[in-house]
Formats: sequence, structure tokens, C-alpha cells
Amino acid sequence: TLVQQQLSVAPSPPSSGDETCLARAKWPKRRILPAVLMRAGTSKGLFIQRKNLPPNQDDWSAPLLAAMGSNLSDTRQIDGVGGATSTTSKVAVVGPSQIPGIDVDYTFVQVAVGSNQVDLSGSCGNMAAGVGPFALQEGLVSPATPGQRSIDVRIFNTNTSRVMVETLQLTEGGDFEENGDYVIPGVKGSGSEVKIGFVDPAGSMTGQLFPTGKVNEQLAIRRADGSEPVFTIMATLVDISNPFILVLKESLPEELLSLPPSSDTFAESIEAIRREGAVKMKLASSLEAASLVRGTPKIVLISSTKTNNTSEAADVNVQAFSMGKPHPTLQISGAVCIAAAVCIPETIAAKLNSKTLTYGQEGLPSPPGELSLEGCSGKNKRLVKVAHPSGIIRVEVITGYDTNGHVVVDRCLVSRTARRIFEGNVMYYLK
Repeated sequence: TLVQQQLSVAPSPPSSGDETCLARAKWPKRRILPAVLMRAGTSKGLFIQRKNLPPNQDDWSAPLLAAMGSNLSDTRQIDGVGGATSTTSKVAVVGPSQIPGIDVDYTFVQVAVGSNQVDLSGSCGNMAAGVGPFALQEGLVSPATPGQRSIDVRIFNTNTSRVMVETLQLTEGGDFEENGDYVIPGVKGSGSEVKIGFVDPAGSMTGQLFPTGKVNEQLAIRRADGSEPVFTIMATLVDISNPFILVLKESLPEELLSLPPSSDTFAESIEAIRREGAVKMKLASSLEAASLVRGTPKIVLISSTKTNNTSEAADVNVQAFSMGKPHPTLQISGAVCIAAAVCIPETIAAKLNSKTLTYGQEGLPSPPGELSLEGCSGKNKRLVKVAHPSGIIRVEVITGYDTNGHVVVDRCLVSRTARRIFEGNVMYYLK
């Protein structure tokens, strides 16, 4: 019959094997990303050769988010190698440079924790401490002569278009010497000293030392919706190594000063200041736009060294913030920026250090004749000590004056340690 004929040609139901194949077609594919996990300074993250990522930088987000465990907006990054904090969710991409006199290019990527975002707007000085060792260990650079015990690696940071020179200690065989007696706050244990020189660090992103044209100023802080100002603070908006908002801690409202920096209310206020500073520095067109890029500008609270818990004398005391949370130590770019600011007359940092702070008065850059600080006249070198929650960072600042009599930051030098933790392939899944 017709019914029998139809039944005879009806397709048979799919087997369990067919169902599995159909399901697999919907699953993401496992990918492999050659990488090295390193502790660099007080940060930890993946170091990846440029050749192992897509040619187009716009296509980096998906593999890096998946590898770190942020592709599903997981605050624990449990399905990747990220450490669930901003200081352990970082990536350094390193490759040979085409620039004459430069050994390698370095691109820093901040991978967000708890959101599906990456930020390439700024640099990371701590991760930079691992770039030279990584380049040497990966064969991107090599000692010029057999038996030499140190090497200078010249690095171009693509985020800021600035050059760094790292001096590394070598073993007899020409490898990076990880062992040593140098100790940095925030890391238990010692290592060999990696000395980083930040060359001509001013104007890294904005093209200006002081993007607003002022060395210190009052900021009226508004809510995210741009409503009437809630409070006013004193700050220096400066671009050295990275754009930073240096906030005089004492100028914060008393109700905020009574709260711990980790509280939600404190964090919201810090982010409001950061957004306002971003617009002032022309790094964002609006408060809303500023909220989309959490990594730049960065923000630091600066206070008198009377609040310093360390036994060693320091020039200033700071509390930095990273992606909205209190930083356990201090970004190296922050240390460089703050130390240089100490050497520039009339900044918040310089006034605190020289004990000449006057509240409520804004300032413009001044020639040396109008105000001079010890150690900053002419071509000079000064060791600045910046205290943070875990200890003190020492920064050597070399300054001079331009033809208009304004301070020029020639270079800043700071020392770190670095260690290779593992090498291999990160397995991650993508469609």
C-alpha cells in the first residue's frame, strides 16, 4: 500500500553516534597557544611570542580572554590560567623589532577579571621586567660575546611608543641569571637585579607632560550621569610612563577618609575621580566613555610620609588602584611617574615632599628661578623613595631643563626581579 511504501522509504532515526557528531559540531574547538608563565616584578602573567598570535591585533581578544579564563566573565577565571586579580591577569606579547637600534617590541594587554574585555591602552612596568629575560630565553636576543656577564636589551613599548633599556645579569653560559640577592617588596624571596631604564617617559599617551597645562589643580567630581559635582579634590594630572591622576589624599571628603580603600563606596568615588581625570586629560570624550576603559588613566592617592608604616624614610606615601581595586603594592609605571613628579616643582608630590603644600591653589609649570627643589636643578640625578602598602620602591630620576626653563624628565631607572614559572601550551576553546 501507499502507507507501506512511505514507511519503507522513511529515514531511520539517527544513531547515538550521529547525535554525538551533531553535538560536537556545536562545541567550541580546542586550540593551542604556546606561552610562558612568568612572575615579573610584583605581577604575574603570560608571555607570548608575537608570531603565535593572529597577525591582526584586533583578533587577539578572543584567544587571550579564553586562555586567561575571562571569556565567560568569570570572576575566578577558573577555566584559564588567570589568577583572578588584576595583577595576575596580564599578558606580554613580545617579538623582534623592525626599528633600528631596538631589539624587541613589547605590547602589554590587561585582561579584565569578571568581564569579557581586554585593555591595550597603557603599559605595565612590572610585566616589562620579564620582557628582557623572556626575549633572551626565547632566543630573540643573544649575548654579543661569549662569557659576558650582563646584557642590555632595548625594548620598544608599542602601547606608549616609548623605549626601555633593561640590564640583565647572565650566567657563564650566556643565559639569564634568575638567582641573586636582590629583594623587592611584595615578593617573598630574592633574585638577580633587572634594572629598567624608562627613556624620555613624558607624554607617553597624551604627548604632553601635563595634559591640562597645569601642575596641580582642583577637580570637581561628578556622578557618572554628569550631574552636579559631589565633592572637590586636589590633584596633579601627569603623563609619565603612563597617564596618572595623583590625588592628594587629604583633600578627599572626611566621610571617605573614614572608610577602608576596599569598600564599595570608596571604590566608586575613586572611579568617579578617575573618570573625571580621563575627560580632563582628553583620554575620553565623556564620563561614560571613560568608564569603558578602566586601565587608563591610572589613579593614586598620595599622602605625607607620616602615614608610612615602613621603618625606612620615604619621600611620599601612596595607595594605588588597579581596575577599581586597591593595589597591593604599586605599579612600576606609577613609581616612575610619582618619583618624577617629586622632582617637578609645584606638583602635588613635590609640594608634599617639600612640605610647601597650599590647599586650593592651582599651579602652572614654572621655570627653575621661580621655585627650585633640591636635586632638580640642571642635569641632575636623584633617588626618590616611594612608600606603598608592601614597602618602598626606589627610583633614580634624571632630570634637566629645556630652553624655556621647564623640567624635562630624561629617564627613570628602577630595579625588579623576574622568574620563569612554566613553559608550554595553554589549551583553550573557541568556535
